[in-house]
Amino acid sequence: MPTGMIQNKRLIKFAPIIFLYLLFSCHGKTSVEVPEGIIPPDTMTSVLCDVHILQASSQLGYSQSPNDTSLQLAYESIWKKHHLTDSSYNQNMRYYCDHAKLLDSVYEKVLNTLNRQKAELMGEKRIPGKHIK
Repeated sequence: MPTGMIQNKRLIKFAPIIFLYLLFSCHGKTSVEVPEGIIPPDTMTSVLCDVHILQASSQLGYSQSPNDTSLQLAYESIWKKHHLTDSSYNQNMRYYCDHAKLLDSVYEKVLNTLNRQKAELMGEKRIPGKHIK
């Protein structure tokens, strides 16, 4: 048997093992490690929920203008609540924007949280397949 055929048979024999190794080595981790100085995804979710609620209330007329002092104080309150500064918030946003998959998973949680809060405010509880007031 020519050596080329022997090598191809060996490759075919080990292909499933190589495939399984690559499949499992590429599987995502359940927890994400972020560098020091970057807030973890769950905390970022909470920050973004607060920021989006503030932005929505501002757009709905909560403050007179985007430059309103009370709006700035509200942002500062969010930063204080989460132990951030305006600068550290921007640094965290840059990190998450540079890691699109991580940002996507954070925003999925943000949307779920905001939808749950909306349902609670409206006095509704949602159970899959049922609608209870």
